Amino acid sequence: MTGESRTPSDGRQPADGRYTALLDRFEETEDDRELAVLLLESGDEVVAERAIPSWRLPEDARQQDAVLELSVRNGFVTSMAYDSAATERRVESAQSRFDRLAERPEESDEGE
Repeated sequence: MTGESRTPSDGRQPADGRYTALLDRFEETEDDRELAVLLLESGDEVVAERAIPSWRLPEDARQQDAVLELSVRNGFVTSMAYDSAATERRVESAQSRFDRLAERPEESDEGE
């Protein structure tokens, strides 16, 4: 076994197939190993969570919010590839949402 978590912490087991995954966070284990926690998506919905040893990630994907395309078979991640274009689109979209929320509404002339 590769040290991968077979059953997600939320109890959901993904079906065999291809998924888009978002690198949500890194966690340290009690024996000082670093795990990468991936959120597996189908459409716009998170369907499962996988924790894999961070060394299994492609070099370019070793960053929070990286987007990967991966395959799951029998509950295990069998292949993965970093999607730099999708990662950039998500980062830009999140920054745009943040910028819109951070804008102060213009003061109205009502009440004067």
